[in-house]
Amino acid sequence: MLGHVIFKSTLIVVALLLPIHEIRQATLRAEDILNSWPELEVGRILRDYGEESNWQFIQKQIVKAREMGGLHSTGDLVKLIQRKCTISKGRQGWIKTATRVFQALRIAVNDELRVLEDSLHSSFDCLATGGRLAVISFHSLEDRIVKKTFLELINGGEADDEEDSDDDLTLPDIDDEDEPWFNQRVQGRNGIVLTKRPITPSQEEEKLNQRCRSAKLRVIQKA
Repeated sequence: MLGHVIFKSTLIVVALLLPIHEIRQATLRAEDILNSWPELEVGRILRDYGEESNWQFIQKQIVKAREMGGLHSTGDLVKLIQRKCTISKGRQGWIKTATRVFQALRIAVNDELRVLEDSLHSSFDCLATGGRLAVISFHSLEDRIVKKTFLELINGGEADDEEDSDDDLTLPDIDDEDEPWFNQRVQGRNGIVLTKRPITPSQEEEKLNQRCRSAKLRVIQKA
């Protein structure tokens, strides 16, 4: 897929066409977001989906580029970020910024967070009683969705308003020799979240595979 090629390397110059999933026709392109969307919406995507701290500056540069004809390839976008960010952040700075910007565009075009949430609901529905669903996420946006959705699933669609705070949850501690990694659980009407806090790689695992450092595993069991 073209979208896969684009985000494996920001240095490949191709059209800013990011097909959504192969199962449905793409209706939104990254090019549309960059050249047509309201400035505030562009900023929201960079802030929320890319978690880019310098989102306001990048947002303004993208909008200014429209006056010069717009951004129509990955090369156009990379050059803009490189030109505007190299002075203050150096090479590594602009590359990291470009990575976050492309992540934001990919998530927006593919509607990835909604698809993730829908997939979690569908997967939970397929479980038999006692069945488990395990999900590994690799960045904080995904992990927040998984955590929130798991709480909604076990509580019949109602998640705690303070889902990012573990202090307000009533969680029985269980000493289970067979499954010591599930010692803190969240009980609900429809199931159990077996991981109050996500399971993360050990130092030994990280030494063997540095890419696993950001991985977080959460598990839910159907009642």
